[in-house]
Amino acid sequence: MSGQKKSIDEIWRELNAPKAKPQQGVAGLAVGLKGLPGITSVVRTKPASSHTTVQPSGNDKPRPDLQSGLYAAIAVGDDVAAYLASLQRTINCLADPDRGLRRTAATTLQVKLFTGDASTPKASLAQLQALLCGPLLRPLVNMLSDSVERCRTTALAVLLDGSRQLSDISPMLPELVPELAKRFGALPVQEPAEEVRLQIAQLTVQLLVAAPPPHLARFASDLAAVVCRSLEDGFPDIKKAGCTAVETAAARMPFDALAPEVERLLNSLAPNLQHQHSRVRLSAIQALDALVVAGAPMVMVEGVVVPALRPVGHDRAQPVREAAFSALARWMGYRAGASSASDTACPSVTTGAAAEDEAGSAATRATAAGRQAETRTPPQAYVPSLLPLLIIGVTDPQPATADLALRLVEGVGEAWAAANGSSPATRTTDADADPRGFDGLGSSSPAADAEIDPKSKNTTAGPGAPEPPHIEGSETTACGADGKSTTADVAAAEEDAAVAARVLACQLGPPYPGRPGAGCRAMARALLAEHLPPLVRQLGEWTSGLRVAAARGLHTTLVLAEDGAARHLKLLLPALCSAIADEELEVATNVVASVHVLGAHVAPVEWLPRVLDTLSPPGGGGAKAAASVTVSLSLSQRTHTLVVLSGLLHAAGRAAQELPPPLLARLAEVLADEAMLTAAAEHGGVRQQLLAVTVNTLALGRGACAAVSLPLHIVLLQLYGSELAASSSSSSPPTPSVSTSAAPPVVGGAVLEAMASLASTCGYDRDGCGGSAVNGAAALVDLHADALISLLFREEAVEAAAVLTAATAPAAAAASQQRMPWQPRAGDAPWQCILRATLLTASPLTLRRLAPALVSALQPLVGDKEREATLRLALLQLLDSVLEDAERGPALATGGGQALITEVLMPPLVWQAGKTAAAVRYTAITAMATLLGKRLPLPDHVLAAIEGTVAATTAAAATGKGSGDAGAGTGLLPLLFSALDEDWYTDMRLAACYVLEQLLEMVGPRLSDAARRAIYPELHKRLDDAHNSVRVAACSALRAFVTTAGASYCDTNTGYMVAGVVIHMDDGDPAVQESACSVLLAAAAVKPAVTASEVRKVRDRFRSKHYCDRVLAACAAAADTAAVAPSQQPSSGS
Repeated sequence: MSGQKKSIDEIWRELNAPKAKPQQGVAGLAVGLKGLPGITSVVRTKPASSHTTVQPSGNDKPRPDLQSGLYAAIAVGDDVAAYLASLQRTINCLADPDRGLRRTAATTLQVKLFTGDASTPKASLAQLQALLCGPLLRPLVNMLSDSVERCRTTALAVLLDGSRQLSDISPMLPELVPELAKRFGALPVQEPAEEVRLQIAQLTVQLLVAAPPPHLARFASDLAAVVCRSLEDGFPDIKKAGCTAVETAAARMPFDALAPEVERLLNSLAPNLQHQHSRVRLSAIQALDALVVAGAPMVMVEGVVVPALRPVGHDRAQPVREAAFSALARWMGYRAGASSASDTACPSVTTGAAAEDEAGSAATRATAAGRQAETRTPPQAYVPSLLPLLIIGVTDPQPATADLALRLVEGVGEAWAAANGSSPATRTTDADADPRGFDGLGSSSPAADAEIDPKSKNTTAGPGAPEPPHIEGSETTACGADGKSTTADVAAAEEDAAVAARVLACQLGPPYPGRPGAGCRAMARALLAEHLPPLVRQLGEWTSGLRVAAARGLHTTLVLAEDGAARHLKLLLPALCSAIADEELEVATNVVASVHVLGAHVAPVEWLPRVLDTLSPPGGGGAKAAASVTVSLSLSQRTHTLVVLSGLLHAAGRAAQELPPPLLARLAEVLADEAMLTAAAEHGGVRQQLLAVTVNTLALGRGACAAVSLPLHIVLLQLYGSELAASSSSSSPPTPSVSTSAAPPVVGGAVLEAMASLASTCGYDRDGCGGSAVNGAAALVDLHADALISLLFREEAVEAAAVLTAATAPAAAAASQQRMPWQPRAGDAPWQCILRATLLTASPLTLRRLAPALVSALQPLVGDKEREATLRLALLQLLDSVLEDAERGPALATGGGQALITEVLMPPLVWQAGKTAAAVRYTAITAMATLLGKRLPLPDHVLAAIEGTVAATTAAAATGKGSGDAGAGTGLLPLLFSALDEDWYTDMRLAACYVLEQLLEMVGPRLSDAARRAIYPELHKRLDDAHNSVRVAACSALRAFVTTAGASYCDTNTGYMVAGVVIHMDDGDPAVQESACSVLLAAAAVKPAVTASEVRKVRDRFRSKHYCDRVLAACAAAADTAAVAPSQQPSSGS
């Protein structure tokens, strides 16, 4: 340019003048623009300056040939060259040292290219193609390492927006991809801004979508590095972009090029399945699906994918779970002929020049795809590893997800059966008919649906179309000429009915409409040996999530395997017994459901012997066996085993399974074993589960249980007696003068119902006898009464055997011959519980019949002071409970007669040293109080028990001994006098006063004078007792004494008796004063003169003279009555 300035007109003319055609490339363009202001003669890029953080060398990576390439300036036309000239100043400023100028230049360039301004129009597609793949590419790529974040962001925005509009971006790859890998592919990551990293991830996705696959294969390593960093980034949007990149790469890149990068892609992708955002997890599953479908090696699937997907089965987001289940089904061959979702989601974008490359490499890709199909692992090979992850979905809490998972499992099963050459026909019975039909997940055409079962003659008509009914085996079923069904038809119908009953007994519920498909059942049976050990092992994991997943998977596996589980009971039963009491409710619920499935489909002959061996090892019973079981099984383990046994029996009963009589007999023996009964007496959980086992045994055995009715009755008696003992120990003891009867506990009511059911099995007509469970229990005791007494008192009832009724019913004789594994020992907990339940459930008639033998058997147990005190206490408390009963008390007292008083209740009253012996005496005096208070014995029997008192008292006076030592066992009165002097318990003295009062009211008029002379001095002693309650009770007994002695009693002894009472009318306690006054008022009615004489002697000294005045007034009134109507009162000297 000359030094003289040009005018505007000259410059305008020069600009509009025709230009010479450029000779070559950008150099020719520069020649045509030479001399213009602001335009340099050479297109160049300034060298890196200090403002850039990382500036690559010019020889680090391959550069595109801009002189001879497709987009050289000579080939793009004049309009592109002119447009480039208008941007040259802005392009030069991209490398300026001034950061503000660089930022402004980048923003200006973005506006000019995609929006346009007043001086520069928006670039056309051809111009954009030539510029971004030519002169602009290197400055923009260099700006990716700029120190200013805004510059990097703008450069990436230009590249991203431009790549979306270009028809061919393959020329950009050699320059752009290595820089992206350098910036965001290597560790440590150089890019600090997450917004810039997101743009890099999005640009990578765009390159994978738009670039031709052959060109992508050359840069597979760098692209995979960027994708891995995206998956490992902490920003959720970057992770989702990385997942999209994985999907796109798997869909568009040849797998031969992608295969070396699959392992690190999987390792980077797997942790995202546990991300806190559900959309990230969903994107990760979709990316994982694309990689596996593309051909990920099986060893990587088993080593990386399976552990990562295991927790997804119980993900908190329903869409995530459904996506995972759908992907698993596709990997295992479900809809194997249909195109994958990743193929349709990421279509290949090939237009323009790239289309030519696509067409040129089509044959190469087809050949590679053929080789890949030959070497790819068949889908069915994934089934052993992936099926456990899919079947978890069948028990999903969301009904829609559970229904989807079940359909997927059935589809996989059909594909598996077809691949293994055994495509079973679909059975349509009452148990397995599917009213929903079956349509493939997202079926796009009838042909795609029909590929599920290629060997089936009938193809599915499409989603929602009804399938024609088909009966398995109908092709081979023949009918006779007369149209009647053959034997095969009858057998098939019976088998179908049995299968329907078993499926119904499983109580499956949604999503099962009936029996699962035949294909998935066959698949589950074939793989059961591989699937069960991991599931059993995971049931014992310490994390609840793993245990829940294992329990859910185990239930579905057993539902599909049905009776195939019979060969794995050795592994299953211990695991179920251990996991059934899991603290996680969902685990316990699924384990119980698994037990029901096992019991419904597997015959009892398979599982019952194993469970019984766990509860009681074979080889006999007795104490030795009980000790070995006690060592091997704790109470909690026994409870858990009983829960499993109860569930198995319950399901087997619902399925109408057969229980052989020998197996039923052994079951009854184990239930009535000594160790089992002892555990039931000690632990409430064992009792509850033992009751459930017994009830379910009755339901399964039905009429056959009559042959083992005695052992089962023993079990029920033990349960009922334990519940009664528990309820009585938790309630307050009754007072001697009040009859109490507690309502039976809830479990006790269930035991009575079970007894009634067992009685019905033995022939008891429940409906004809009022339908009461109590009546049924009584009928059962009537049946086994003699056998029970002989069993309970095997040693003590030798003499009692002669007392039993000689004529025994045939049913009772058969029951007594049944084998009884329990060896009773008097005093142990089962023995006490069974005796208690026997007496409290027997009918009054039976109890009256058995009373003599019972009294004879109890006498050595209760009366022997060398016996355990706990046994004597328990028996006496039991007698008191029976005597309290309104119906059974009179029956026992009438049947026992005088022996009940003299042989059972009187011997424990003999005084012994020690507090334990005092407790025995107190229990005996309480039972005596109940007996006399309810007026149960005959007066003659009571009088006979007192007859030895006179001689004993005379002998004691002669030897100088007190009355407390007299007549031990020779009469009732000395024993009562000893109880009145009891030092240990105040209640003992109180009860003795009550017994004397009741005794005097029953037989007082018939007592001899010697007996009366022995009674009232002992009562006088109690008037000086330290406890006022005892003094009041003694006054009540003295009042009964005066009343029953009558006017015929001698005046001297009456005077002694009154003199001992009158002093207590001046006591400090008003209750004692009133009680003493009541005694004297009763004496004034029968002996007014004697009573008045004694009262007048002390009246002047008393503080409470009004009591004396009341007694004197009563004496005067009685004397006046006697004067008006004199009565004959013969004198009876002492």
